[in-house]
Amino acid sequence: MADSAEFRIVAYKNTKNPSDGKPVLISPLWPKQQILKTCSDALGIKGKKIFNENGEEPKSFGDIPEGSALYISLGENFEVKASSNKQAKSFVLCMLGAAAVGKSAVTQRYVKNTFVRDYDPTIEDYYKKVATVDGEITSLSILDTAGMEDYYPLIDDWIDKKDGFVLVFSVEWGDSLNRLQGFNEKILHRYAQLGNKGPVVVVAGNKIDSLNRSVSYETGKEFADKIGAKYFEVSAANGKGIDDMYSSIVKELRARKVVAAPVVKKHWYEKCSLL
Repeated sequence: MADSAEFRIVAYKNTKNPSDGKPVLISPLWPKQQILKTCSDALGIKGKKIFNENGEEPKSFGDIPEGSALYISLGENFEVKASSNKQAKSFVLCMLGAAAVGKSAVTQRYVKNTFVRDYDPTIEDYYKKVATVDGEITSLSILDTAGMEDYYPLIDDWIDKKDGFVLVFSVEWGDSLNRLQGFNEKILHRYAQLGNKGPVVVVAGNKIDSLNRSVSYETGKEFADKIGAKYFEVSAANGKGIDDMYSSIVKELRARKVVAAPVVKKHWYEKCSLL
């Protein structure tokens, strides 16, 4: 039975440019070595050190927010490129939308500047991007989610404690736009208590490079306006519009100084053994 205190972090290999992350459930009740082993097993490595986003070896895991990054080292010092800027802002984003609209392709185009042509259904994967927007370093953790209806019971977990959402549809498929309404309603319900200090939501019309377009710019923009979101047209195939979309999210989050959902600090765990 899972410990009720467990929460999700994202484990990365300790490299200068981390990209693929593994979602891992940890508990602040666990000793440090157990957290290190759990993260190492998820990454398929034999880790010896664990670092937080500031490049420090944590003495306590009780105050780490949901969605934070932990970096696993084989014994070497912290290597992540953002380590020189310990004040770098960190945000957690989530990709939502129906199956096969290109959520993974959009994410990987942004993170790795590559195009994933073959559709490989995703349950959930975290990606890391250290971005420089207007000269300021920002660390992004991006949760890529499944669009298949079988996984819809996981939506509440996916949308919890996030700073921003990208609602993705395919301009080739009108119903994929209609399905975004349900995702947006879930977000509104979860963050209703935060009002205009809630997460940033944008709508992305993907596959604008396609010759089989059936959803017009005006239709996509009308939907986005209706839910109070910015609208972007993008192509995972050629990268058009993707950097601008994520940069816009970062700029708005900085302006709002958003914290996604209230994080309860777990001071009562700090005295637990971390040996």
